[in-house]
Amino acid sequence: MRYALLACIALAGCAGMTENECRVADWSQLGERDGIYGNQPRIEVYAYQCDRYQVAAAEKAYLDGWWVGHAEFVRRADSMEGAQ
Repeated sequence: MRYALLACIALAGCAGMTENECRVADWSQLGERDGIYGNQPRIEVYAYQCDRYQVAAAEKAYLDGWWVGHAEFVRRADSMEGAQ
């Protein structure tokens, strides 16, 4: 698990969040976007990236949004299966 997290951080480091993005992020919307795309929660990556600017990621808001997005992702996947 630790190695997977480090790999994610290393890969995400190339496209990291800027200081401004960290400060003005709509964490709920960011989580929802990740969930809709079928991504696993990435709050640890965002928190790591924003920590260098002394900005705390809003974990609860992000995860609340992720669950909404993930539910939509599952709903769409299920509707595509039913169409086949």
